[in-house]
Amino acid sequence: MILYFILGVFPAFLLPIYGHHCGKLRESQLYNRKEITAPDEYTWIGRVGYVYGNRTEFSCFSVLIHRRYAIINAFCILDNLASFIVFGDWRENKDITVGDCLVEGITAQCSPPPQRVDIEELVVHPGYNRLDDYNFGLAKLVENVIFSDFVQPLCLPPAGETESNHIAQRLEMAGFRRPLRKGDTVDKEGEWRRKVQVHTASMEFCRSLGGNNWPNRTQHHICALGKEENTLYFGSPLMGIEVVDGKPRNFYLVGLPGSVELLGHPSNLSMLLFTSIFPFRNWIVKNMELDYN
Repeated sequence: MILYFILGVFPAFLLPIYGHHCGKLRESQLYNRKEITAPDEYTWIGRVGYVYGNRTEFSCFSVLIHRRYAIINAFCILDNLASFIVFGDWRENKDITVGDCLVEGITAQCSPPPQRVDIEELVVHPGYNRLDDYNFGLAKLVENVIFSDFVQPLCLPPAGETESNHIAQRLEMAGFRRPLRKGDTVDKEGEWRRKVQVHTASMEFCRSLGGNNWPNRTQHHICALGKEENTLYFGSPLMGIEVVDGKPRNFYLVGLPGSVELLGHPSNLSMLLFTSIFPFRNWIVKNMELDYN
């Protein structure tokens, strides 16, 4: 596996990352107030597999944006041990070869076996310096992911988006709950892919809450507050909704979480710092070798 930078500009047919063929949204699922997702909901989450000798760990997540590419936090790929990504995994457990079933009362929902796809190459944004700015990169997969009701890509931000659109909003995140403190374990309910809300805030307000160890915030960051128990693994996307003709049409990627700080608040709040994706949309597209064979 090679860590490298692609500098060329490639022609691109952009429907898989903009528009109708990404960010699948079913409006009824927006309002059901369930934290555990349906198996066909937020289908772009990928679990990144790291191979250490004879053991495999999953400590980061990625976001599928094209049948051949996923976005991932930069610090999740710099050690070059990210070997593969699992898409369509509804439950976070060791067995990635079988589907999962969730029984609620007398009904059951099931997902098919997930797809494991090896990583061919990795690219980190050249501005990343391990200080949380430019904290993202791309994973190119060795083969195309097979799209289905359970595996589909997320859209990149629409062209009319601006960086200030997401201040003081409640936005969706999706992923898997992670332990907050050393020694904590995730309960069985926390193993399922879940959706949570965070409330974005101005940088001025976040500066008033953050401690001395909070990383430097730049114009590329989005800050948000959420409940401690809803903190998800790195790589879990922050998402907005594109509205067309008065109807929510699709989800799109707003940011990737890079840091989290527990505030010790009576309401058990945590503060999250996201890398905003909108400023880097063109860089992402230029660094993808789009092929439709």
